[in-house]
Amino acid sequence: MRFFHTFFIPSASLSLLLLGSGCMTTPGAMERRDRQTYEARERAVHRALQAAEPSLAFFQIENPNARNQQQRIINFSGIVLTEEGHLLVPFAIRTDSDARIEAWVGEQRYLARPLRLDEGLGMSILKIEPYEPLTPLNLEEPVEVRMGETVYTVITTDEDREFSPFVFEAFTQGIIQGRYRQYSLSPLPDLSRGAPLYNSFGQLTGITSQANAFILADMVHDIYDLLNRGMGESATGEEDESEDAWFGAILAPINPDYARLKDLPRSGLWLNHIFKDSAAYKAGFRSGDLLIKLNDSPMRLTGPRAYRFFVQTLRARENQPFSAVVLRDGKRIKGKGVLQKRPDPDTLRAEDLGISVSEIVESMVIRYNLFETEGVMVTDIHPGSPAATGRSFGDSLLRSGDILVSIGGHPTPDVEAFGEALDAIRSEKPSALLVHFQRGVTTGIEALNLKIGKGGRGEQP
Repeated sequence: MRFFHTFFIPSASLSLLLLGSGCMTTPGAMERRDRQTYEARERAVHRALQAAEPSLAFFQIENPNARNQQQRIINFSGIVLTEEGHLLVPFAIRTDSDARIEAWVGEQRYLARPLRLDEGLGMSILKIEPYEPLTPLNLEEPVEVRMGETVYTVITTDEDREFSPFVFEAFTQGIIQGRYRQYSLSPLPDLSRGAPLYNSFGQLTGITSQANAFILADMVHDIYDLLNRGMGESATGEEDESEDAWFGAILAPINPDYARLKDLPRSGLWLNHIFKDSAAYKAGFRSGDLLIKLNDSPMRLTGPRAYRFFVQTLRARENQPFSAVVLRDGKRIKGKGVLQKRPDPDTLRAEDLGISVSEIVESMVIRYNLFETEGVMVTDIHPGSPAATGRSFGDSLLRSGDILVSIGGHPTPDVEAFGEALDAIRSEKPSALLVHFQRGVTTGIEALNLKIGKGGRGEQP
């Protein structure tokens, strides 16, 4: 194995260095120095092996190539998280994947099944059924790694490689900012992806990811969170579907030039609008605040990447607690809350007219840039119905997104009023119905022929 070091030394200093080395360094001293260096590396390798070896996993995935249907085999590494056989892998593997996944832990081979995927984290939990309790890797208190530091990654292997553990030495060459910071590494083999990374003292620092390494200090909380969700699913047999909770704000990255001029954080996000029925509003945040910290993590990055950092850090799930710090009029304000699902507006299906309508809530006003909020929004046009009939082929009298202000002369400011108006019209049994609507910046009136379609209260088209 070869090691490469690159230094820049001025030519004048280089002459002095060569002269000094010739006078002061003897072959015996150089040999002792090289021996000490070798022994130090040998100790570092031993520490990494001792810390990692009982908790390593090695994987092989077989899945068909989409082009020629030939089997494609991928090998990579992973770590043991629980005695019961929960394994962490650095791949997004869906729970409905039909790929065959084999896992080696020690010298035992198992079939593994995908249990939980976190696309924001870019990792998955796999489950095996071990013959005896496994040894989980201790992820507690990972240490930071410094740029230019020597690090060691450890992988185990399968029977084709005689189950031999391998230790690869690398150097941290630069940092890649993000929700989960990564260090760029000197080249490592593909097999090391997913393996733990240690410093020279045998302290856990990260997880390798192709040519980079994730800094474990940034992601250990989210790994345990993913594990808990995976274990909860395995206990109940049901997958958690509540991963679309609502913070309740429209955000925009701060302009870096403006931030510099006003001495504001360059990674902040403006809360341009806070919805009044949202978790953010209940936590005390208001439109115009500048978000600078989320869940104890200072905001990082600029532009659209700052928003991605926000999404990954928030980890929006129903009943998930969150905290944030904002700047308001030069003061730091901290708030805490609990994320909830976005409130579903009331809806109604009117077969007589051939439409489905929805209550207009605040988020819809912002999203669709509505000019009229007193009414109900058309969300669906039923084929072959009065509303779907048009003056020309492919055109309909009403469209999705129209705001209905009144029907048959009855005001419809909300879904309840719309339902009452529909009941009154049904009792009158008219053959045509005038519908007053708002479409963008224009208003209009259309006459619906109620003789078209089956119609009738509660009937299906």
